[in-house]
Amino acid sequence: MANIYKESSLGKVTVTEDHEVVIGQVICHNGTPTTSKICARIDPAQHPAPGRIYAVKGRNPGGEKILILVRVEKMWEHNPHEDALSSNINQVIPIEIAYAKEGQSTVIYRAFEADTLEEISFISNGKRNGEEELSLNINNVTTLPRSGWPIIEVSDELISKALELAPDPDLGLDIGHIHTTNIPVRLKRDVIQTHLFICGGIGRGKSYARGVIAEEYWAHKICQINIDPMGEMVEATKDLGGMNIKPGEGFTLPLSALQAADVVDAIPGHARSKTTNIFSLIKYAHDKLLDEKVSKLGQEFGVNDLVKKIEDVADDIGYGAKGTLYPALLKAKSLSNFKYIGDPFDWKTHLQDGKIINIDCRGYSVRDLRLITASIARDIQRLAKKREIPFVVFSMDEAHLIAPNDDNVVTTQVLREIARIGRHYRIGLIMTTQSPADMDKSILKRLLTRMIFAIESDQLQAIRGVFSDAPDEIIKQLPKLPKGTCLLTGVSETIKHATLTKVRTRKTTVGGSTPNVFSSDKRRPFPNKEK
Repeated sequence: MANIYKESSLGKVTVTEDHEVVIGQVICHNGTPTTSKICARIDPAQHPAPGRIYAVKGRNPGGEKILILVRVEKMWEHNPHEDALSSNINQVIPIEIAYAKEGQSTVIYRAFEADTLEEISFISNGKRNGEEELSLNINNVTTLPRSGWPIIEVSDELISKALELAPDPDLGLDIGHIHTTNIPVRLKRDVIQTHLFICGGIGRGKSYARGVIAEEYWAHKICQINIDPMGEMVEATKDLGGMNIKPGEGFTLPLSALQAADVVDAIPGHARSKTTNIFSLIKYAHDKLLDEKVSKLGQEFGVNDLVKKIEDVADDIGYGAKGTLYPALLKAKSLSNFKYIGDPFDWKTHLQDGKIINIDCRGYSVRDLRLITASIARDIQRLAKKREIPFVVFSMDEAHLIAPNDDNVVTTQVLREIARIGRHYRIGLIMTTQSPADMDKSILKRLLTRMIFAIESDQLQAIRGVFSDAPDEIIKQLPKLPKGTCLLTGVSETIKHATLTKVRTRKTTVGGSTPNVFSSDKRRPFPNKEK
């Protein structure tokens, strides 16, 4: 690509227009050009692709040089020699017909439609080393592109600047590069505070991308806690010098990290029975302990404390009868069977210097997964509010199971709060799912940076609101995106325009890959299978 407008280290740009590569020119077609969309005839020697970014070169009403960046949406060919009628005649009457090809014919051409992105105007600062040096201003498009204006290639640096990507790897998160180009995609570090959403079908690259994000956060010394239901991040965590811990095996959570509703939900029994006096007594005792120990003294408590509190308060609230008290005590004691309920984990000691802590939840049920996540979330919230831990990113795979679209699920409630105000307490979120249609919508809309991999069409309907300014033509391609390529979208403070992005190669070990069942020599074709 020609370096027509190249940014220098001084924040200026130099112009070397002798090396311009012209892609085509703006044409008047189907009500275009407008300030939001153009159509262009393609130069016969050029081969643009959907998603590529070029520039319309012209002048604004004040006579200043401008570039209007455009993103190719769709392309087509016009060839009247091969329309339906002509093609049919050629088949019925087998006479060889020769006609001039594109570039020589006056009626054959290719064209594309493109969205306008940004308008760049230039202010001259004189010449430097024989080349004109300019300052540039990037704003919304206000100048109407004119038919006949040339469309040219522009430098990678200028495209990155217009997309508001980080100019340097040390100042951003190196995600990969723009699809079909070598333009690096480096997200500004601010995205860490705006929550991240990753979705895609099975085996399309979402967990791989989560590993890339983990590497980048680690490089920038951001602490991470990851809920790992499938063991996807176990090896990567080892590579990054982090901790893999399994609930109940060297890692437990205090009962005080749960709310009363969580405790009741954890105790086996039918939902209808949990409205009885027995469960009301357990709730009351647990709430009293939260108030007396956690809120007032900052202390934790366990199952034995809850059992004793039930005995202490039963008579006070009229639940001292044996038919209520004894069953309540038995049910409270049953919480000891949860091997992950015990002493509090020392988050303050371990969350230092960009440490990653991976909670290996393989083998746990969805109910356990939700309780573990809710407990950790509340622990982290409490410590973050007191400024006792550094900024931490709390992430989870299978987010549709952990935070479903259900007001009664405890993890949905607590993660809604983190999504809403977590950034004020220095907590970030990363949520990864293959089924966004089943995720809580309130949480989803607050995840302001999104990586959308190939996903089924029915799932696309559930995330219609997160595509930012991605054109319909690119959205239609989502179910068929190549593995490892995503549509990167966000708000103006994360990424200015939706961009097809090829995720970079991981540096850490990839875990949780789908096994190849045909890789074993022990499998043989069926006897009647033809060779």
